[in-house]
Amino acid sequence: MHRVRALSVLPATVVAALLAVSGCSGGGKPAAQGPAPSPSGLVHYAPATGSAAPAASPQPTAPKECVRTAGMSVEQLTGYLKELRSSSGDYQTRGLTLDSSGLNFTPEDIKRPCEAVSVKLAHYWVDLKKTHEATPVTGARYEYSYTLIGTASHAAGPQDGRVPDTAPPGPSACRGTVSVTYLGEDIPLRSLPYDLKLVDTTAPVPVKVNGDGVLSAIYVSPPHPDSC
Repeated sequence: MHRVRALSVLPATVVAALLAVSGCSGGGKPAAQGPAPSPSGLVHYAPATGSAAPAASPQPTAPKECVRTAGMSVEQLTGYLKELRSSSGDYQTRGLTLDSSGLNFTPEDIKRPCEAVSVKLAHYWVDLKKTHEATPVTGARYEYSYTLIGTASHAAGPQDGRVPDTAPPGPSACRGTVSVTYLGEDIPLRSLPYDLKLVDTTAPVPVKVNGDGVLSAIYVSPPHPDSC
């Protein structure tokens, strides 16, 4: 328990000669060649289709782009996920978010991972105790302490959707929760926020947690902290 206060070109004549020779070599077709690998790690993939033929479309759907993350270091993957934008298109929204229902993966179509990415998620209890009553001049003061509930690894993506079993436990009378999704080393208690805003709502509030691998963190307050 930790107590604190309040990512050379061949000439055209040579090419024509080569093509003429290959056409007279028994009718075999030239071997198909795939696209050259991209040095940036960005590759193209097409969505899987069913057995039925798709309906005709006036314009073909462009292939999506994805990023291979399997060989990334913790630092590279952290930076990539921090810059992965949400499909909502809203300013500074991220493709991997954390809310009161858990982890939600909804990145934009381009630059999404080609495979699932594994992230860590830790939940903490936040126990509150009022130390000073509110006055006409100042608000009430609280003392709060953290207790680790548990830490687990979860796979997010590459398809959109909410990651199951990632929601934090519900708050109680004088107990809230802080949840942190991150990569790399586990989060020490001293890195958790020391300036929580205690409000009469259980809506999740983004909070800052120190750590190079931290992706997102939220705080869910008890429903009525004034009674603690």
